[in-house]
Amino acid sequence: MDAQILKKIGLTETEIKAYLTLLSVGATSARRIIEETGIYRRNLYDALNKLIEKGLVTFVIENKVKFFQAKNPDNVLTYLDEKKAKIDELKCATQKLLPELNSMFRSQTSEIEAEIYRGTEGIKTILKDCLEHKEVLFIGATGDVENRLPYFWPQYNKTREKRRCKWKLLLVHEARNKPITKSKYYEYKILPKLLSGLNVIYIYGDNVANVLWLEKPMAFVIKHKMLADNYRKYFEHLWKSLD
Repeated sequence: MDAQILKKIGLTETEIKAYLTLLSVGATSARRIIEETGIYRRNLYDALNKLIEKGLVTFVIENKVKFFQAKNPDNVLTYLDEKKAKIDELKCATQKLLPELNSMFRSQTSEIEAEIYRGTEGIKTILKDCLEHKEVLFIGATGDVENRLPYFWPQYNKTREKRRCKWKLLLVHEARNKPITKSKYYEYKILPKLLSGLNVIYIYGDNVANVLWLEKPMAFVIKHKMLADNYRKYFEHLWKSLD
């Protein structure tokens, strides 16, 4: 018998031993169960009381002695049904509470979350996340994404344009004439030549990603609303300075 199933539905090891013993020997005293299982007296009575609460065991008193007996095993299913009903009730109550809990959660300053991505698949993950935001800002963009991700980029950019996801970019000097600049919902200005480099900063939602376009690209992404808002201020200052 796979007694572990009884454990999975919520019975303890002690409860299982007591219950199976009662199924085997029939109505009997606590002393007999102790002899059969070796369970300590106090632990046994705790287990029997829990089994009684679960509707799996009953008892009678004869000559001032308690005799315990397992109820029909079909009651295991009844116990599960009752357990499910309680869970459904709790789930319903929790759903009513969620709007208030979410309101409290959103009112708090979020903790910093940080992730590191390596390789082109990691960059694709960041780019896909960008599609979930109406506007993405870039500082130091190189326009290299279409060359580094030649099979991924065309379909991705079509999806971006379809969703009207606006990109505002501060491009490095070398990117001024690249085909990517002809894309829809794409606005850019050119940075001075001295600011050219391999790293690009993406700002989207509450995220700031620092992407290094090395031979094997990597990125460090930080999620924090205040940090992202500060980077937006830096971007806007640079954007206006290039007028």
